[in-house]
Amino acid sequence: MTGHKGISIRCHESRYNRDMQMERRKRPQGAGQINRAAHKLIQAFNWLLLLPLLYACGGGPSPADREGNPAETAAVDEAVPLKGLKLYLGYCFVCHGQKGDGNGPYAEMLADSPADFTDSTYFKAKTDSELYDFISKGGIAHGKSLHMKPFGFQMTRDEIKSAIAYIRVLNRHEQISRREGSDFSGSDIYKNSCVMCHGEKGAGDGRVMQMLNLEVRPITGRVLSQYSGAKLYNIIQDGIPSDTAGAGKYMPAWGASLSEQEIIDVISYIMTFGE
Repeated sequence: MTGHKGISIRCHESRYNRDMQMERRKRPQGAGQINRAAHKLIQAFNWLLLLPLLYACGGGPSPADREGNPAETAAVDEAVPLKGLKLYLGYCFVCHGQKGDGNGPYAEMLADSPADFTDSTYFKAKTDSELYDFISKGGIAHGKSLHMKPFGFQMTRDEIKSAIAYIRVLNRHEQISRREGSDFSGSDIYKNSCVMCHGEKGAGDGRVMQMLNLEVRPITGRVLSQYSGAKLYNIIQDGIPSDTAGAGKYMPAWGASLSEQEIIDVISYIMTFGE
């Protein structure tokens, strides 16, 4: 009986092996490689979907973090508040306001009131490293408002440090001195201060406008032809009142951060958009 069972088992194994060989012959050539490649592609796609969530939760390095450890390097010096003001007007003004009191033109559309940077008592208890971490990773990562975006994706470490330097000026209710001279061209100033809202070519598709889902008037030749040089100068220097209807209210006053010559140079540069 034992021998018969052994013969029976071997017969079943032999039929199984033949069936498997026939099944493999029926499959299209390269089907196994295609299935494996498809599986790897699906895995890669799933990881891509998870990346934004990982970054928002601090699970990946932002452009700011890749430059160094923010906890060790977030201390600011006295040489950057003016640069910080320009960054503030480009990134923070729409919510936190010209004076930093949380009354920006976009604030009324938010469920949570933006931080009041003039609240010296509150911010005195906050270290520069804490401010750096909050700006870099955003509100959700700290259990705060989702409207505070993680700016570590857009700003470098030095830019965040400069913004903190200006926030400290607002905390202390101080004024910063503006240099009359400048080593930057109109193109440099536009790219450092205006591109966040107006976009690289003046199309109104800057990163801040996209983040907040806002529309700003494109800087086209037709639009520029409606304004004299003096009118453009006044708009840049004094801004547009926040109670103005339409997207114009998101234009801050740059007179405290740009010199007369810098404003003239910026106007010369944006005039090239209409060519």
